[in-house]
Order: sequence, then structure tokens, then C-alpha cells
Amino acid sequence: MLRPQGYVRPARPRRFWNSPAVILTANGIISLILIGLVIGCPPASKWISEAVQAEFAGIVVPDSPSIQMAEPAAPTRTARNN
Repeated sequence: MLRPQGYVRPARPRRFWNSPAVILTANGIISLILIGLVIGCPPASKWISEAVQAEFAGIVVPDSPSIQMAEPAAPTRTARNN
């Protein structure tokens, strides 16, 4: 279908705050602040490690998962149709 010649498509507003560049920039700034804290204040590494341990304290990772092979309860039988 043809549009009239005077029709101009309205410009969509740019969604700046949802762009991946903003998210990556925010993560980069947070990382730089943490690195600056570790370099400038050595006890900060202890604070950061304690915060990470507190965040992930409930997660228990087993050393080696138990391996148990599934076995059928009864032997499998096949029927042939000759």
C-alpha cells in the first residue's frame, strides 16, 4: 500500500538508558571503583572477600557428585514378529 507523499514517519525516541553501552559502562565504573579501593586501601580486599562470602554463603558445591547407574527393575524382553 502506498503512502501519501506528505507522510513522514515520526521519529522514535532513542532509549539511551537501555542500551548495552550504558550497562557495560556502569559495570566498568563499579569495577574501577573496586580496583581503586583495593589499591588505595589494602584492608578493602578483606571487606570485598567477606561481602562475597556473605553473598554466596548458602551455595554448597559438592566436591564430587555421586555416580549411580540406573538399572531397570525387570529384565527387558523383546518380541519378534516373523
